[in-house]
Amino acid sequence: MASIEKRSENTYRITVSAGYDSKGVKKRKHKTVSIPATMTERQREKELQRLAVLFESEVEKGAYLDGAKISFEEFISKWLADHAEKQLTPSTIKSYKSKIENRIIPSLGHLKMSKIQPHHLLEFYNNLEEDGVRLDTYYKATDKLLNLIDGFKSTDLGIDNKTLLNLKKGNKVKFSTAEKISKHIDEKFSLIFVPINKNATLSSKTIKQYHDLISSIFTTAVQWNVIFNNPADRVKPPKVAKKQGKYYDEEQVAKLLMNLEDEPLTLKTIVYLAIDTGLRVGELCALTWNDIDYDKKSIKVDKQRQYVHNYGVITTIPKTESGVRHITVSDIVIKLLKKYKLEQDKNRIRLANIWISSDLIFVHEDGSPIHPHRPYKWFTDFLKKHEMPIITFHALRHTNASILIAQGIDIVTLSGRLGHSDKNVTLNVYSHIISAKEKQAANKMNDFYNKIL
Repeated sequence: MASIEKRSENTYRITVSAGYDSKGVKKRKHKTVSIPATMTERQREKELQRLAVLFESEVEKGAYLDGAKISFEEFISKWLADHAEKQLTPSTIKSYKSKIENRIIPSLGHLKMSKIQPHHLLEFYNNLEEDGVRLDTYYKATDKLLNLIDGFKSTDLGIDNKTLLNLKKGNKVKFSTAEKISKHIDEKFSLIFVPINKNATLSSKTIKQYHDLISSIFTTAVQWNVIFNNPADRVKPPKVAKKQGKYYDEEQVAKLLMNLEDEPLTLKTIVYLAIDTGLRVGELCALTWNDIDYDKKSIKVDKQRQYVHNYGVITTIPKTESGVRHITVSDIVIKLLKKYKLEQDKNRIRLANIWISSDLIFVHEDGSPIHPHRPYKWFTDFLKKHEMPIITFHALRHTNASILIAQGIDIVTLSGRLGHSDKNVTLNVYSHIISAKEKQAANKMNDFYNKIL
């Protein structure tokens, strides 16, 4: 049975028996809880009993984590296993683990959960803003190193022959390689290597990503009753300057479509579809022929294909419910899809046993699925070939949005087509386009007045 002891005006300590240790000594678990001052005595008593029962249940199940005893590193390990890896996509987990292992744990991992304060996080963010903090800084060998390793074999330095040859040629090497060489020959790093991009810093956007990740971890800790509050809530990360996404205007789109006429049907179809629907490249690469409804002239979007390092190409479901949607497409795209399907069927018959069978729409000539990165290369090569302004394949999504905004499509409809979780996301991403169109509204009013006055 849990016991409750008042510690201060609004805080109480709950004590629960946790069995006996190896010497027969009774073990107890303690937890301090805070009760809102606005509660009545009856409400306070009821809430304390609820928290006591919950704490007792946690202790019995072995699920109780003491924020004063568990380190941030230990909690992150549990957070990854019990939360992240069960709810997040492999690509997101990979990105999180990179940030956690390379920077967060080395800087903050040793601190106890309940001891982490806003100033710890501010110091961490300030360090991320310093010059030379990027992990992709490259280094060149100094003359001292080149003289030292003259006659050395690659094995003497812990590297391969190709790396040794590049080093002697004066080519750059990664920090991990430079550090390995420094340890092998037992020489001070700064005396044998000089950084090439020393002043390279992390962007405010990247630092904001670290803040969001840390805040998410602490939010879970609060939900699991490990700590009372989230210290990241009391820290302002660097402001991220909004970048206006590049896109083509109507004249450039017209030229783009004209240049596509003599291109392979696979490229032509995927570009038309991207402009027509604003689908992400992963969503386009995951489309199957079963997703096309020719009668309704619509496409079902409920998955995406993406490449994740160490995993390969995987197919996942959208992150949010709004990512699952049906999009109506133009007559031109429906005709193009039918033409492309006919060509694909001919290839399948022609290649017979060589054909690699799948229901995916976008495949190579032998039926093998295209890599999710392939459309980027195809599109870049196509733009260079026709001497058009270089934009990324993803910019076709922005192009689609700009065309629809110019045609007067409302934000709610546009947000639904793009698969955004909230119309405010759409407003934020495309505010510069909307603002430009808003100015045109004043010109329309001028035209109106000139007609009637």
